[in-house]
Amino acid sequence: MPKEPDFKIIPQSRVREAIAERVSTTNREIPQFRFWVEVDASAMIAWRSQRKQAGPAPVPTFNDIIIHVVARRLREHPRLNAWLTPEGLKSFKQVNVGFAVATEAGVLLPTIYDADTRGLDEIAAEARELTEEARAGRLRATLQMNAGFTVSNIGPVGIDYFDAIISPPQTGILAVASIKERPVAREGKVVVRPTMILTLTVDHRAVDGADAPPFLTAVQKDLEAWGAPDER
Repeated sequence: MPKEPDFKIIPQSRVREAIAERVSTTNREIPQFRFWVEVDASAMIAWRSQRKQAGPAPVPTFNDIIIHVVARRLREHPRLNAWLTPEGLKSFKQVNVGFAVATEAGVLLPTIYDADTRGLDEIAAEARELTEEARAGRLRATLQMNAGFTVSNIGPVGIDYFDAIISPPQTGILAVASIKERPVAREGKVVVRPTMILTLTVDHRAVDGADAPPFLTAVQKDLEAWGAPDER
């Protein structure tokens, strides 16, 4: 009999055990389907470059911009700012947006409360603080609760696209892949642009094809128009 390869046991943290239970439940119990769009990130990149040149103040990240846009669009799509409960669909009046943060213990989901009523710089400052607290292992449980929707941004690691798993009882999650240069059609010509692919995963028990595409294309439009006075 072949000798078993050498190995070591890596203990699962309580956070990873909780994640394992949650994603297993999601895949087992939630009928999910997905939509994809490709977003031209040229406007966001140009806007951030201008902010960097303007001074030493911290510049909002791409994820901050996405949270800001998503929160405002969720006002118009109550089935996506909701929890599916045994009593029915609990659609929230308040727009609280969770976002994924990778830590040594596992992925945590801090929440930006009232995100639709707050300015971009305020969102950016709070997201930085929550991310630091999460990675230092100091994020309080109360700051990981009550989100009606989640954004999961994989960051600049070269990934073309990915699917995120819904965090129940939420009804949707937006996965944001890496910005990469890709060929796109513009006015009958093929040009190269920095783009990112957004994947919207929804719970089919609460959301259908009439609800999800308008939300996703509205987010796409807002991000591609970033920098215009009404988009900041």
